[in-house]
Amino acid sequence: DYSNLVVMGNPAAYRGASDWAVEELDQAVEYGFITDRIKDDVGGFITREEFAELAVQMYELYTGKQAEPAPTDTFTDTDNPEILKAHALGIVVGIGNNQFAPDVLINREQMAAMLYRSVETLRPDADMSVTGAPVFVDEKDIAPYFMTNVKFVAKHGFLDEVGDNAFAPKAFSTREQAVVAAVRIFDAYAEPMK
Repeated sequence: DYSNLVVMGNPAAYRGASDWAVEELDQAVEYGFITDRIKDDVGGFITREEFAELAVQMYELYTGKQAEPAPTDTFTDTDNPEILKAHALGIVVGIGNNQFAPDVLINREQMAAMLYRSVETLRPDADMSVTGAPVFVDEKDIAPYFMTNVKFVAKHGFLDEVGDNAFAPKAFSTREQAVVAAVRIFDAYAEPMK
């Protein structure tokens, strides 16, 4: 006669977490956004492969549908079905020459672009305007083709500044930043879970 124990805020579920992220990481555990690949070090930097897996998890939970992968010969350096699904959905793209570079770390402006495309995929009817987005002291460091993406995720609070009104676009993104952004996007757009 034993009863099951439920522990929220369990550090074993996401080692390396920052204090600011714990509450939303608890929600991420409930949603299933903490993938096996990242659970042992959520404070570490996120790779392109890890982000693709997270984005697909969010898409499938939101839609209730299995995403269809792109053909297995899409990339020469990976056949991970989750990457192929994220590519087919338009959330991630290759780096050229039929390569994906799954182990390459992503920076914050790159992640902003992937988050932006995730929202477009989840909610094609979403208001994607950036009117009223914050102005950052380091905007000159944001690549012009990422500016709208950065402004969008900042406007909606999906990806926070790093302090002193800076976005740090070239800084590598952490796994917990990506997971927390996914939780915020899911909560902002998804219908209540049934």
